[in-house]
Amino acid sequence: MTETTENATKNGAMSSPSISFNIDLVKYPVITEKTYLALYKNRQYTFDVDKRLNKTQIKKLFSNLFNVTVIAVNTHIPPRQQLRVGMAQGYRPSFKRAIVTLKEGQSINYNLNPES
Repeated sequence: MTETTENATKNGAMSSPSISFNIDLVKYPVITEKTYLALYKNRQYTFDVDKRLNKTQIKKLFSNLFNVTVIAVNTHIPPRQQLRVGMAQGYRPSFKRAIVTLKEGQSINYNLNPES
């Protein structure tokens, strides 16, 4: 380890995820009947994101990743689902669910292909 990384880990600077506006921090959009209603009524998009992100980081991430103006971010961590395969028991991975409210007239395109 170099001296700079040792100092950074001692100070806790590397403990929080560095927000480099990486698409990997956004796991996937949540598409259910309830989220469709929120989308059309209130312009609220629902995504599962990395559990370590806070609301300000989520707001910056979505505004830079999708080029939209984020008005509000609501988050919650749903309870973990228990999983059983034969005799083995375990849990599904934990995540944070973010509900992002956008400015009037803006939308998020789920298709990130450069062609469209």
